Amino acid sequence: MKTRRNWFSNFLPFDEPFVYLGISYPTVEHYYQAMKTLDKEDRKKIALCDSPAMAKRLGSQVHLRKFWDSHKLGYMEAALKYKFMKGTTWHKKLIESSEDLIEWNCWHDNYWGNCSCPKCISIRGQNYLGIMLMKLRSQLKRRK
Repeated sequence: MKTRRNWFSNFLPFDEPFVYLGISYPTVEHYYQAMKTLDKEDRKKIALCDSPAMAKRLGSQVHLRKFWDSHKLGYMEAALKYKFMKGTTWHKKLIESSEDLIEWNCWHDNYWGNCSCPKCISIRGQNYLGIMLMKLRSQLKRRK
C-alpha cells in the first residue's frame, strides 16, 4: 500500500540538530549537502542556510569530494538513523507506518525516489530513500 507521508522529507527538522565534526545541522538535507565537500568553511555555510532548499542549492555548487558517489548512501543512512532514532517524534511516525511501501515521488528524482509524473512515468526509480527508510523501520521494530 502506498501512503503519502510528507514527514519522511529530508527538509523537515531534526528534533535536535545533528552535530558532526563540531558543526550543527538542522535537517537531513543540510547535513547531506554539506557532506558533499571536505571544505569545512563550505560545510559551515551549508549548515547555516536558512532553509533546506538553500542548503541544497549551495550543495550543488561545492567542490565534490573524491568518490562522492560511493559515499553518499552512507551519509544519508547516518542522517536518517539520527532523525528516526528511538525517542524522537520521527521514530514513532516511522514505526506507525506499519509495513507501508515508502516511496518518494516528487522532484523528478528517480535516484532517491520514483517520480510518477507524466515526464517520468516510463522511468522506474531506484527509490533509495524509501528503501533505506523501510530497512531502518524493520531494524527499529526488531529492537523494540
